[in-house]
Parts: sequence; C-alpha cells; structure tokens
Amino acid sequence: ASGNAAYSATLGVRRGRPELLVLSNLQGLALDLPQPLQKTALAVLPFRLQAEVLNNTPEGRGVQDRLSLSFGGVGSAVFERDVSGDVPRVLRGALAVGLSALESAPLPPAGVSANVMLPVMDVDAWQAVLSHAAGEGQEVVADGVGLEHLAYLPTLLAVRTESLVLGGRQFNQVVVGGGREGTLWRANLDARELNGYLEYRQGTPGAAASQAGRLYARLARLTLAPSQASEVEDLLDAQPASIPALDIVVDDFELRGKHFGRLEVEAINRLALGGPAAAGVREWRLNKFNLSAPEAVFTASGNWARLNAQDGALTGARTQAAERRRTVLNFKLDVTDGGALLARLGMKDVVRQASGKLEGQVAWLGSPLKLDYPTLGGAFTVNIASGQFLKADPGIAKLFGVLSLQSLPRRLTLDFRDVFSEGFAFDFLRGDVQVDQGIARTNNLQMKGVSAAVLMEGQADIAHETQDLKVVVVPEINAGTASLIASVINPAVGLGTFLAQVFLRRPLIESNTQELHVTGSWSDPQVAKVPHSTPTPKETKP
Repeated sequence: ASGNAAYSATLGVRRGRPELLVLSNLQGLALDLPQPLQKTALAVLPFRLQAEVLNNTPEGRGVQDRLSLSFGGVGSAVFERDVSGDVPRVLRGALAVGLSALESAPLPPAGVSANVMLPVMDVDAWQAVLSHAAGEGQEVVADGVGLEHLAYLPTLLAVRTESLVLGGRQFNQVVVGGGREGTLWRANLDARELNGYLEYRQGTPGAAASQAGRLYARLARLTLAPSQASEVEDLLDAQPASIPALDIVVDDFELRGKHFGRLEVEAINRLALGGPAAAGVREWRLNKFNLSAPEAVFTASGNWARLNAQDGALTGARTQAAERRRTVLNFKLDVTDGGALLARLGMKDVVRQASGKLEGQVAWLGSPLKLDYPTLGGAFTVNIASGQFLKADPGIAKLFGVLSLQSLPRRLTLDFRDVFSEGFAFDFLRGDVQVDQGIARTNNLQMKGVSAAVLMEGQADIAHETQDLKVVVVPEINAGTASLIASVINPAVGLGTFLAQVFLRRPLIESNTQELHVTGSWSDPQVAKVPHSTPTPKETKP
C-alpha cells in the first residue's frame, strides 16, 4: 500500500466489551496487490473493519475476538481468534470473494473456509505475495513462535473462475474444491484443459531441496494448446530460481493438438553432483519421463542444470551463455507400429507399419520443453524392421522423405526407378547417428529391401533442413548382396572402408551398384550420379 486516505474510527463499549469500527473509501491509497484487490490512488473502494471482544466465551478458551473485514462488493473476511497469548491464534474463519452478501459462507466449526467466484484468478501472483509473507515468517520461526500467519489462509477452498493462471499457464472454465493442511494444498480440479486430483506443497525460498516445493497430480486428462505450451516454454527459458518436485501421471496427455497417450513424470530438485564448480548449485533431476501409447513407448531420464554444474553430460557447443541451464536426456523409444505413431503425430501415410527402437542421449542449452538446434548434441542408434516408406508430400515429413529416397526417380533416370517410386519397403533400417551443434551425421546407415539395398553416409542440418549425403544403392538382392547388407557396418570403419572391402572380395557386386550424391534442401533435394572407382590391384590381397 502507498499513499494516504481519510478514515473514521469509533471505539466503544458494547455490553461491557470493547469494540472498534474503522470506515474508509480508501481514496488516495494505492494497493499493489493481485486482482481483485489492486487499485489506483484515485479509485474508491469502500473499506470496513470491525473488531470486537466476544461474549459467552467457552470456559477455558481464554479471551476471544472477532475480526470482520470487507472491501465493498469485492470480498469479505471474518476471523474468530484466541487473543489470550502474545500472538493472536485463529480459531475459525470464512472468506468470500466475488460473491453477494447472500452467498457469503457461514463460519465453519473449525479452520478457515473460502468461497471464490471471479472472472480471472492469478494464483501465481498471489503465490508471490504468500511466499513473501512466508519468507518473513522464517525469522518468527527462529524465535520459536511459528508461522501463525498461515492460519489466516483457507483450509477449505471452493473456486469458480472463467480463467485461472497457475504455474505460468492459463486454465479456463475452472471449478476447484479442496483444502489445506499447513503448507500442503489438496484439490479436485475440473477445467477445459484438465481434470483430476492435485496436491501442492508450498516451498520456502532459500530452503533445502527437500523443501523446495512439490506438485503431485493424478489426472484423467491434460491439454496444452500451442499458446499454453509456449507460455510454459517461456517460463522455463526465463531460468526460474527453483522448480517444484513433480510426481505427475496423466491418462490422456494432449500437446499442441496431438494426443501422446499416458504421461508419467517424476522430477526432483537437488544439489548438483560434480567438482567445486557444482558446489551449492541446484539442478532439476528428471528421474522419469514416460509416454505410453498403443503404437510406441517413450522412456527417458535426465537433468536440467547450469552448464558448469553438469556431471557426465555430452560435450557440445559452448556459448557465451555459460550460466544458462542445459538439458541432458537419456531416452529410448520402443515402436510397435511406426506408421500409426507418425499418424498420431500428424504425419499420416508417411510410413506403413515398422517396429523397433531408437535409443541414445541428447543435450541442448535451454528448457526441457524446447529443443535448441544450434546447441543440440548427442548420439543415438536406430534399429527399425519391417516397414515401408509411402509416397508422401515432402512438406508433411521432410526428414522421412530423405530416408525414403522418393525424390530419386524424379531427378534421375535410373534402372531401379520402380524400387522407390511407389515407396521403398524395407526389412530393416539401422545405423548410428551423431549430433553436434544441430548437425546430424552418420557413416553406417543401412536399409535392406526385397529388391534393393541402400547404404548412406553424410550429414543433415536439422535446423536449416539441408543435407549432404552419399547414397549407395544396390538394386538387385542376391546371395552376395544379401550377405553384404546383412553385415552391420562398424561406425569406427565407416561406409567407404566397408564397401572397399566388399568390392575387393566380390567385384561383381560393384557393377550393379549405383552411387549418388544428394545435396540441397529436404523439400527440394539435388541428386547427382557419382561414378564409383574400382579398387586398384595393389589393394587386392592374394
């Protein structure tokens, strides 16, 4: 509050008990509080405070009083307190916000009830106010008095609002019923975006990791629209001082209009491990991040911490933002139906069937919810079986267009046009991929089909969607070529050495082999045929 306002105060005695009444319109006083209690100095907000000592106090309960507070039609509060000791102790109370006088809740037998009905309710803003009060209360605790101010907060809560802001997100058409025990809040919540049960233990600023706050949720559904997902990303990009521990299960998780199935998240705040650079540095440890759908299961773990506090993280781009937090993610994707999975992700008719797994580790600067391609690094393996690339619009799934080689018949007149024109069917697709500063590289990618074998090496720029690939195609599968493609290419050897060894042993394979150089963008690749050279006699072993 700032400024000054005229008021009238009346002190009297009623039935032998003292009574105080304060009235004001608060004009001239500005309130820097969240809505609905925010006002400018010029605005008028009728204020009434009445304090009275109660008659008929139950024997042995000491001296009690009643505080009645109202702000016009905005809200009201009533508290009955034991004032026998040095610090008043709340016995029961009731708060009503946005309700008419007829709707104001009566005093409960014990605790504090709150009934709130507002067009907009910003929980984050009020959380900041309460955290400030809790921070001041720590000194009180040190003196052995305790956090008595928490007794004024609701223990029973009913909220109805068209828009509720919580954790940087906006929820719409919200109905909440819950309560509080100390710093632990429990609620059943229904909104357009979610439905289920929540528990939130309020953290204390500057406290140990075990007291940094915790959110527990069991939800039937959770929806993050594009704008809401961006709000969460922006919140994390702002490098918040602390994030609560999470234990969340969602049966139906929807992100940006796509249903990802069942979501399980477990994360904690802790002190980062490592050398002296990590001393006193906090990290957000992601113990579990699982997504389960009928077509695939994604499991991951990792952490999010300041760059100089990482322990065992992948090496990658080091920018001047050394104090930014870095996400490290160990992941595994088990796929039972790749075509159905891509359709779920909005890329329908790109691949038919396909099963297998992708597994590895990736890292980037920034929040866990927002990939940063310029700093993306890591490594993973691909091992997929029994699928077919379909004829798809390159704009739908450009990277899969690179792998499917469907652009080749349009660019060159080849004797294996029929292999790729209608979609390349493969028995397996496997290889190793290294990523550094957003550039993905491989030297051992293999695909085996019924009528052709395909080998790839080169790189792709994920951010700019460009490529520089050497593609080797053997259009006829026979006993010799089948054994060639069945051999796993060691990434330490690479495609060039592997082919040279095969051609030396089986020169006839080389005559049927086509070598191509694919460059340009993913949506408009440039393909050039490359003549291959025959190994010289000195390279041939007797």
